[in-house]
Amino acid sequence: MSFSKSDLAISTMWNYRKANSGKELIDQLKALGFSRVELNYQVKKEWLSDIESYVQNGEIMISSVHNVFPKVNDERFGTDSVLLGYEDESLRKRAVEYACRSVDWAVRLGAGAVVFHPTEVPLSPNDFDVPLKNLIKAHKTDSEEYRSLQKEMLNQRKAAPFLQRTMKSIGEIADYVVKNGFSVRLGMENRAMCHQAPIYSEFDMIMQAFEGGPVGIWLDTGHGIMMEEMGLQKLPLSEITERNIIGMHIHDAIDGLDHYAPCTLDGDVLRPFKKYIDACPIRVLELSGRLTQQEIIEGSERFVLRYGG
Repeated sequence: MSFSKSDLAISTMWNYRKANSGKELIDQLKALGFSRVELNYQVKKEWLSDIESYVQNGEIMISSVHNVFPKVNDERFGTDSVLLGYEDESLRKRAVEYACRSVDWAVRLGAGAVVFHPTEVPLSPNDFDVPLKNLIKAHKTDSEEYRSLQKEMLNQRKAAPFLQRTMKSIGEIADYVVKNGFSVRLGMENRAMCHQAPIYSEFDMIMQAFEGGPVGIWLDTGHGIMMEEMGLQKLPLSEITERNIIGMHIHDAIDGLDHYAPCTLDGDVLRPFKKYIDACPIRVLELSGRLTQQEIIEGSERFVLRYGG
């Protein structure tokens, strides 16, 4: 499916730290040439009246919102938390309540999807993710140190109980969407750290349970590249996952670091994702605040030239 830059959205991940109001947040993204925006989980509630005005005036379209939305100052429900998979039932239920609030805002703003970081095994990133990525960056994946650490990570990455509780939570959120007749989709995103879930194989479990309903897959290219580097997964996706992709976060990644502008790194790291990019209905550039305005403009133009035709 061909697309132009006007069909791409950009995430507020890039500029939420640069903005002091909803107006500044949107104006900075419009200055990059975008009229579609994903509102990430750092967007403050007090900014939403400004953002709604832009939507109502037809100046921007909201492609998607990222749970938990708007921003919640509670790390227990942050994007790097157990979130939908808590064993503590009161915490799990509160995570579901926050998710339903995200759905409400998505509907109110006309967004097509809510993006979810579903859950994780409660291990510190310093236990495995950071040292493994440091070894990847140092090109030491063939070392005994790397193999030993990776084996221990796989032994301790016991995601099944967290995923089972997450499936219960997803079911409750999906029921809320269906009961209210909302058209918004629920996108479960592959994650950036080795103790987080889902990875590609865990996508299938989710879709086998929820195929045909409002639940789908949100494919993140940078996260996928990093977890492939770590040996946790590899493309291609299974047929059940592929046909249920409802959105993508698109960015380059290499050596354990992601959120580069697309089509920036040597080797065209997005090429393995081409068929998913072609078929995906919502394409969002999710880019780091370390990038300059010019890097984003040039990267988005290269991406459209390379993949949009």
